[in-house]
Amino acid sequence: MRPIKVVMSAFGSYAGVEVISFENFAHGIFLITGDTGSGKTTIFDAITYALYDQTSGGKREGDMMRSQYASEDTPTYVELTFSYEDKVYTVKRNPNYLRISKRRNKDGELGTTPESASVELIMPDGREYKGKIKETNNKIIEIIGLDVNQF
Repeated sequence: MRPIKVVMSAFGSYAGVEVISFENFAHGIFLITGDTGSGKTTIFDAITYALYDQTSGGKREGDMMRSQYASEDTPTYVELTFSYEDKVYTVKRNPNYLRISKRRNKDGELGTTPESASVELIMPDGREYKGKIKETNNKIIEIIGLDVNQF
Protein backbone atom coordinates (compact mmCIF):
# COMPACT_ATOMS: atom_id res chain seq x y z
CA MET A 1 0.00 0.00 0.00
CA ARG A 2 1.38 3.38 -1.02
CA PRO A 3 -0.29 6.56 0.25
CA ILE A 4 -0.88 9.16 -2.45
CA LYS A 5 -2.74 11.86 -0.55
CA VAL A 6 -4.35 12.32 2.84
CA VAL A 7 -6.89 15.04 3.61
CA MET A 8 -7.74 15.78 7.23
CA SER A 9 -10.57 18.08 8.22
CA ALA A 10 -11.02 19.09 11.88
CA PHE A 11 -9.11 15.94 12.76
CA GLY A 12 -6.77 15.63 15.74
CA SER A 13 -4.64 18.72 16.18
CA TYR A 14 -5.65 20.12 12.77
CA ALA A 15 -8.53 22.62 13.07
CA GLY A 16 -9.13 23.16 9.37
CA VAL A 17 -8.55 21.18 6.20
CA GLU A 18 -4.99 19.93 5.74
CA VAL A 19 -3.79 18.14 2.61
CA ILE A 20 -0.60 16.08 2.52
CA SER A 21 0.56 14.80 -0.85
CA PHE A 22 2.93 11.86 -0.98
CA GLU A 23 3.16 11.86 -4.79
CA ASN A 24 6.57 13.52 -5.00
CA PHE A 25 8.33 10.79 -3.05
CA ALA A 26 9.62 8.68 -5.92
CA HIS A 27 11.59 6.21 -3.83
CA GLY A 28 8.77 5.35 -1.43
CA ILE A 29 10.74 6.30 1.66
CA PHE A 30 10.17 9.54 3.52
CA LEU A 31 10.52 10.93 7.02
CA ILE A 32 7.85 12.79 8.95
CA THR A 33 9.58 15.17 11.34
CA GLY A 34 8.62 18.10 13.53
CA ASP A 35 8.56 19.46 17.02
CA THR A 36 6.69 17.74 19.83
CA GLY A 37 3.00 18.52 19.45
CA SER A 38 3.25 19.49 15.77
CA GLY A 39 0.83 16.77 14.61
CA LYS A 40 3.10 13.95 13.39
CA THR A 41 1.15 11.21 15.18
CA THR A 42 -2.09 12.72 13.90
CA ILE A 43 -0.94 12.01 10.34
CA PHE A 44 -0.45 8.33 11.20
CA ASP A 45 -3.76 8.33 13.10
CA ALA A 46 -5.49 9.75 10.02
CA ILE A 47 -4.09 7.10 7.68
CA THR A 48 -4.86 4.26 10.09
CA TYR A 49 -8.30 5.66 10.87
CA ALA A 50 -9.17 6.03 7.18
CA LEU A 51 -8.18 2.45 6.47
CA TYR A 52 -9.29 0.63 9.60
CA ASP A 53 -11.65 2.82 11.64
CA GLN A 54 -9.01 2.84 14.40
CA THR A 55 -6.18 5.19 15.28
CA SER A 56 -2.51 4.21 15.27
CA GLY A 57 -1.61 2.37 18.44
CA GLY A 58 -5.32 1.96 19.23
CA LYS A 59 -5.08 4.49 22.05
CA ARG A 60 -7.74 6.86 20.74
CA GLU A 61 -11.18 6.12 19.39
CA GLY A 62 -12.37 7.82 16.22
CA ASP A 63 -14.96 9.71 18.25
CA MET A 64 -12.10 11.35 20.14
CA MET A 65 -10.42 12.67 17.00
CA ARG A 66 -12.54 15.76 16.32
CA SER A 67 -10.24 18.75 16.73
CA GLN A 68 -10.96 20.84 19.78
CA TYR A 69 -9.73 23.83 17.75
CA ALA A 70 -12.17 23.39 14.86
CA SER A 71 -15.06 25.75 14.27
CA GLU A 72 -18.49 24.22 14.75
CA ASP A 73 -19.26 24.37 11.02
CA THR A 74 -16.12 22.48 9.92
CA PRO A 75 -16.88 18.84 9.16
CA THR A 76 -14.65 16.13 10.64
CA TYR A 77 -13.34 13.54 8.21
CA VAL A 78 -10.25 11.89 6.78
CA GLU A 79 -9.85 11.06 3.11
CA LEU A 80 -7.01 8.81 1.99
CA THR A 81 -6.08 8.09 -1.59
CA PHE A 82 -3.72 5.14 -1.91
CA SER A 83 -2.47 2.70 -4.48
CA TYR A 84 -2.09 -1.02 -4.19
CA GLU A 85 -0.85 -3.24 -7.01
CA ASP A 86 -1.06 -0.27 -9.43
CA LYS A 87 -4.74 0.34 -8.61
CA VAL A 88 -5.89 3.57 -6.96
CA TYR A 89 -8.48 3.61 -4.18
CA THR A 90 -9.96 6.44 -2.10
CA VAL A 91 -11.48 5.98 1.33
CA LYS A 92 -13.27 8.78 3.17
CA ARG A 93 -14.31 8.25 6.77
CA ASN A 94 -15.81 10.38 9.49
CA PRO A 95 -16.33 9.59 13.18
CA ASN A 96 -19.41 10.31 15.24
CA TYR A 97 -19.35 14.00 16.18
CA LEU A 98 -21.64 16.95 16.88
CA ARG A 99 -22.18 19.35 14.00
CA ILE A 100 -24.21 22.51 13.49
CA SER A 101 -27.84 21.72 12.85
CA LYS A 102 -29.33 22.69 9.49
CA ARG A 103 -32.53 23.80 11.20
CA ARG A 104 -33.09 26.54 13.71
CA ASN A 105 -34.64 25.82 17.09
CA LYS A 106 -37.72 27.64 18.45
CA ASP A 107 -35.53 30.57 19.49
CA GLY A 108 -34.23 30.93 15.92
CA GLU A 109 -30.76 29.71 16.82
CA LEU A 110 -28.78 26.91 15.24
CA GLY A 111 -28.08 24.09 17.66
CA THR A 112 -26.00 20.97 17.28
CA THR A 113 -26.96 17.56 16.05
CA PRO A 114 -25.06 14.27 15.99
CA GLU A 115 -23.36 13.27 12.74
CA SER A 116 -23.11 9.50 12.50
CA ALA A 117 -19.91 7.71 11.57
CA SER A 118 -19.68 6.76 7.90
CA VAL A 119 -17.23 5.45 5.33
CA GLU A 120 -17.01 5.62 1.53
CA LEU A 121 -14.65 3.46 -0.51
CA ILE A 122 -14.09 4.41 -4.14
CA MET A 123 -12.79 1.52 -6.19
CA PRO A 124 -10.28 1.82 -9.08
CA ASP A 125 -13.12 1.87 -11.63
CA GLY A 126 -14.56 5.00 -9.94
CA ARG A 127 -17.57 3.24 -8.45
CA GLU A 128 -18.36 3.38 -4.76
CA TYR A 129 -18.19 0.08 -2.91
CA LYS A 130 -21.68 -0.54 -1.54
CA GLY A 131 -21.34 -1.84 1.96
CA LYS A 132 -21.97 -0.88 5.54
CA ILE A 133 -19.06 0.20 7.75
CA LYS A 134 -18.09 -3.33 8.85
CA GLU A 135 -18.34 -4.70 5.29
CA THR A 136 -16.26 -1.81 3.95
CA ASN A 137 -13.66 -2.33 6.69
CA ASN A 138 -13.40 -5.98 5.67
CA LYS A 139 -13.11 -5.04 1.99
CA ILE A 140 -10.17 -2.73 2.77
CA ILE A 141 -8.46 -5.54 4.68
CA GLU A 142 -9.07 -7.81 1.69
CA ILE A 143 -7.58 -5.23 -0.71
CA ILE A 144 -4.46 -4.46 1.32
CA GLY A 145 -4.01 -7.92 2.81
CA LEU A 146 -3.25 -6.55 6.28
CA ASP A 147 -5.42 -5.95 9.31
CA VAL A 148 -4.85 -3.00 11.62
CA ASN A 149 -2.43 -4.92 13.88
CA GLN A 150 -0.31 -6.03 10.95
CA PHE A 151 -0.36 -2.55 9.46
